[in-house]
Amino acid sequence: MRARRFKSLTWKQTNLVVFTALFFAIAIFIVEILMVVSTERETLKRSQKEVVDSVEQPVENAVWALDDNLAKQTLEGLLKVDYVGSAIITLDDGNTFVSVGNTTSLPDDIFSAISLKLFGEFRQINRQLHQPTYLGNDEKPQLIGTLQINYNTRELTERLISQLKVSFTATLARALFITLVLSLVFHRFLTQPIARIGEAIDRIDPECPDEHLLPLLNNHKDDELGLVASKLNQILVQFSKAQEKLRKMATRDSLTGLPNRTLLLETLTVAIQRANVRKSNLALLFIDLDRFKNINDSLGHSLGDQYLIRIALLLKRFVDNRGLVVRLGGDEFVILAEDLHSPSQVADFVEKLFEQLKMTIKLGDHTVHPAASVGISFYPDDGETAEDLIRHADIAMYSAKAAGSNHWAFFKQQMTERAVTRLRTEASLHDAIKNDEFVLYFQPQLDLRSGHLIGCEALIRWQRGGKLVSPMTFIPIAEETGIIVAIGEWVIEQSCKTLNMWQKLYNFQTTIACNVSTKQFADPGLIPHIKRSAMRYQIKPEYLEIEITETAFMNDVEQAVIKAATIAICRLWYCGG
Repeated sequence: MRARRFKSLTWKQTNLVVFTALFFAIAIFIVEILMVVSTERETLKRSQKEVVDSVEQPVENAVWALDDNLAKQTLEGLLKVDYVGSAIITLDDGNTFVSVGNTTSLPDDIFSAISLKLFGEFRQINRQLHQPTYLGNDEKPQLIGTLQINYNTRELTERLISQLKVSFTATLARALFITLVLSLVFHRFLTQPIARIGEAIDRIDPECPDEHLLPLLNNHKDDELGLVASKLNQILVQFSKAQEKLRKMATRDSLTGLPNRTLLLETLTVAIQRANVRKSNLALLFIDLDRFKNINDSLGHSLGDQYLIRIALLLKRFVDNRGLVVRLGGDEFVILAEDLHSPSQVADFVEKLFEQLKMTIKLGDHTVHPAASVGISFYPDDGETAEDLIRHADIAMYSAKAAGSNHWAFFKQQMTERAVTRLRTEASLHDAIKNDEFVLYFQPQLDLRSGHLIGCEALIRWQRGGKLVSPMTFIPIAEETGIIVAIGEWVIEQSCKTLNMWQKLYNFQTTIACNVSTKQFADPGLIPHIKRSAMRYQIKPEYLEIEITETAFMNDVEQAVIKAATIAICRLWYCGG
């Protein structure tokens, strides 16, 4: 704090004023010294001339008459003149006629040195004495002697220095007084207002910049300080608005206007702290809209967005002030309900939500029946952090989705284990084809009347760690992740390869039926892949059956009909599976 004080504008300004005042005071004092010395020299010069002129004639008369008494009286009168120390009359033969005053030399000190420097040329004045002019001699007056007057310039110097000391003290006092007055004036009208503005700036909170605006000082509303304060206030207000806009963009979903994941994490963290203090529970509902991808793909993204907006309004209207509705992204929503403290309350809440979702939604010329899967987690039973509660509600939602549309489920610890297993299975599926871990088994198809073999169906199995993994385990995961397309292509190619091998080794020909999933049927690369595989292994089209589920047709009837017709042209035979 002490170091900061010495760096303040007030301190710097005071120092500047003091040094400036002292500089000018010293400069003025030096000028004053020069002027005083110059004045004293002129005065002394004029005084010396007047003195010599006044005694010249009486002294000449006394010397001409050799009247030493008169001469002495005249010279003694000179001693009364300021700074005259002694006077000597010397005759023309060099002998001293009269001498008065102190003729000893001055002491060798600082005053004598200064005196010699300033008034050395005035320490002694000489005037030649001539015979009196009243004698009527027309010739050049006769030299009869010399008058020498010695001045005590040391005394003059002492007096001058004494006067200058007083003058310097007065000048310094005036300078300090002016410095004090100027410092107070500047502090009152300049540095103090600036300091107040600085303190106000210090109090500005970057999170709420317009909470502490700068004061508009009464005496400075119309000057530069007032302009600076008002402009800074305008900037703070504009910055606050921009910050609020950015915060809204960062914490709000751009499509629905609902809070997003960022705001959910902040709000949920605060809600957890509040529930911890109150020793109460809170519920988190993770909602996933069923069949949204089908709606988006079949009706288009524009109507898909309209569908999400309508669902967001429905959820917001249903929840009202009982909780917070959040859109995480895509077709996923979250409801944070702090007033639902028990499973029975949550169950009743979700059932009422499903009743609301039974209402049809009109999208252009289409009517949509909403459906959703809901996963529920509780604080503190299912997690003590916001991330844990969201993750566990998400896991519970997938469990509910597995049971079908419009189902809900509470989180259970076993779900986490299943989710981990699911993730491991998904990771292993990516390497299964590359590592040649899949095998095909062929199930015979018999004619019940004749008992003859009429074909077989290709059944895929996964050899993982020396054990066979059931398709019921990995096929749903492959469907969700999209790996099913690559698996389906592998099945078709291996079936064609097997048919080719049977023909070459055993001259045996029969049909092999391959199942095609919904995702693979929608894949534009299906037909080219079938053509390439059949041509590579020289398989006749009638020996390869493609079984397509009804669901694959129903999701997009128009595209399904076009694709089925294309395959029919390739002379492949289809049957409903």
